Amino acid sequence: MVTNAPTMPPMRIVSLLPSATEIVFALGLGDSLVGVSHMCDYPAAARGLPVVSRSIRSKSHLSSAEIDAIIQQARATGNPLYIIDVDLLRRLQPDLILTQELCEVCAVGAGSVFETAAKVLDYSPEILSIRPASLDDIFNNIWRIGEAAGVPENAVALLSRLRGRRDYVAQRAADERRPKVFCIDWLEPLRNTGQWTPELVELAGGEEGLAAKWGKSREVGWDEVLEYQPDYVMVMPCAFNMDRTIAETARLSELPEWNALDAVRDGQVLLFDGQIPSRHGPRVIDVLEGLAEAMRPERFAGLTQPGIFRPATLPKPVVAG
Repeated sequence: MVTNAPTMPPMRIVSLLPSATEIVFALGLGDSLVGVSHMCDYPAAARGLPVVSRSIRSKSHLSSAEIDAIIQQARATGNPLYIIDVDLLRRLQPDLILTQELCEVCAVGAGSVFETAAKVLDYSPEILSIRPASLDDIFNNIWRIGEAAGVPENAVALLSRLRGRRDYVAQRAADERRPKVFCIDWLEPLRNTGQWTPELVELAGGEEGLAAKWGKSREVGWDEVLEYQPDYVMVMPCAFNMDRTIAETARLSELPEWNALDAVRDGQVLLFDGQIPSRHGPRVIDVLEGLAEAMRPERFAGLTQPGIFRPATLPKPVVAG
């Protein structure tokens, strides 16, 4: 007589950051996701899930300068930027909670998640916190989430596809000419990108001379940018969608320093949907392909997914004389 083994109930996952949500769906675990953060908007199926964490204040209508002021005030006073819906978390009863230690500005910090779970849950779910700096770190986090969720084979297959796309770009972009690139992570104050983005620029065949590969983003002075004179400017403000990126970039055309850049004069300014480069999930390879096509359209034409980047349409700089 054959006895069927008991069927294990599906894992219940709560993701408190958009990057992890994208990874969960890419691993084929969308049906296991029972709760997300207020920022989790991709893929579309994530938008209808219960929202476990929320922003203290809506920032969707604010400029980069106004958002920066809110962040600085929160840091000075020690007030949180996000809160967790503890009643909802208790009702969802997650087996696995995904959180992060990378940026307290972008999502709920791991410390708050561990503290909240210990207070409101009468059991101990697995809490997986991620903090990537490099592309390999992102790949490793995909593996860790797949393993924690019980689908390591899905992670292996996904990583094989992502590494194949990375290698295709890196091999075709390798040559002696490496244009200088400046990637903008924030516009007011002006900040460069950090962590994996300079590495993506390098793999795409460029050089990000104002940023440290795997390092942190920092404020950059216009004097530095003018001395550097990048061949390309990639505008990708953190967490801004394409419409907000366009609106924020238009303000730059009023600055004399901006109009003194060769890249602006030469029409070598590219706008990225800033929600994608700032997320350390599978679409980081979409960004790599976008950077490659932006710098070498003759070599990578048609490679990039729609909506990743677009050429900037800006007023022509006024030349004095």
